[in-house]
Amino acid sequence: MPYETESLADLNRRLQTELPLNHSGTLLRRNLYTPFARALAGAVHGIHGHIDWRVKQMFPQTCDDDVLEYLHAPLWLDTGRLKAVAASGSVLFKGNVGTVVPQGTVLNRADGRRFLVSTGITLPPNGQMRAEIVAEIPGTAGNTVAGTVLTVSNPISGLESSAVADTIGGGSDRETVTALRERVIESRINGKDIGRTSDWARWAREVPGVTRVWPAPKLAGAGTVTVYIMRDGDVSPYPTAERLAEVKKHLEYSGLPFGEIHVVAPVARRVDFVLKITPDTPEVRQTVQNALAELLAADATPIAYDDYGDLQLPPAGHTIPRSHLTQAISNAVGEYDHQLLTPAADLQFAVGELAEMGSIQWIT
Repeated sequence: MPYETESLADLNRRLQTELPLNHSGTLLRRNLYTPFARALAGAVHGIHGHIDWRVKQMFPQTCDDDVLEYLHAPLWLDTGRLKAVAASGSVLFKGNVGTVVPQGTVLNRADGRRFLVSTGITLPPNGQMRAEIVAEIPGTAGNTVAGTVLTVSNPISGLESSAVADTIGGGSDRETVTALRERVIESRINGKDIGRTSDWARWAREVPGVTRVWPAPKLAGAGTVTVYIMRDGDVSPYPTAERLAEVKKHLEYSGLPFGEIHVVAPVARRVDFVLKITPDTPEVRQTVQNALAELLAADATPIAYDDYGDLQLPPAGHTIPRSHLTQAISNAVGEYDHQLLTPAADLQFAVGELAEMGSIQWIT
C-alpha cells in the first residue's frame, strides 16, 4: 500500500503528544517539549521532502529537467540532448570579374538575421558565382526560402550590394525538454537496440531537425528497411536530398550493420473538403478547419502498421475513416450540425502518400 507522508502540522501535533509520554514526572508549564517537537517536526518533514524528491529523480517521467539532461539522457541515448543546428545554403553573388568575396563576409536578411560566407570565392569571367553561407545563430529561424534577397553588411568594391539566396535549410532548434523526455522514456520502454521498427524511428530522430519518422522494414524486399522522415521546422517539411542523405548516413552508423537502408520523403496528397456547417460563422469555420488539420496531422502516415506497431504485410497505404472526419467536425467548438459532402467515403492513400490539409469549400 502507498506510504502516506505526514504534513508538517500533523508531525508537530504527534510529536507534541508523544514526547511528554516518556517523562515520568510532572510537566512544567514552560517545558522544552513544545519547541523541541516543532524543531524535530520541521527536520523530519524536510527529510521526507528530500526523500520524495530523490525518488522522483530516479525516473525520467518525474525527474527535474537538469537531471533528465545530464543523467538520464546520457544513460539511455547515444546522442544525449540534441543541440541547435545552424541553417546553411548558398547565395548568388554578382559583380565585376575577379572581385573577391572573403570568408566570413556578413549578409543580412530583412528581419536582421545574419549569415556568414563559409568559403571565400572569386567572381569568374561571367561575373556571378554561388557561395556557401551559414546562419550566424543556430536554429530554425535561419531557414530561408529560395529567392530571398540578402544584403552585404559591409560594401565590397566591385560587388553588388545584394545577393539572392537559394533555399537555406537544415536549421533546427535545441531539442525541447518535452521531446527529450519522450525519447528517453521511449528508449527505456523499448530496451536494447535490436532493429525493431521502433528502433529505426528512434535512431532517425537522433538527427537534429527530424520530427516525424515512419520506418518500413522489408518494404523494398527482404533485408531492406525504408524510413520516411519529415522536418517540420524547415521551410518545407518535406526533406531535401541533402537532408535525406544526412539521415541515411546516421542510420548506417547507428543502425544494424547489415541490410539495405532507404531514407525517403513522403509524397504530399492534399485532402480537400466540401462542407456545410451550422452555425456558419467565421469563428466556427476556423475551429472546424483547425480540427480537420489537427486530425490529418495526427492520423497521417505514409505506410500502414498493424496493431503491434509493425509494418503491415503485404505493404499497404494508410486509411483515414470518414467517421473520424465527421467526429472531428462535431467536436469543434461552436459547431451544432454539419454536412460533409466531400470526401464521401473513407480516405485511401497509396504507399508513401501523406495526407495534407487542403482547401475547404463552404456551402451556404
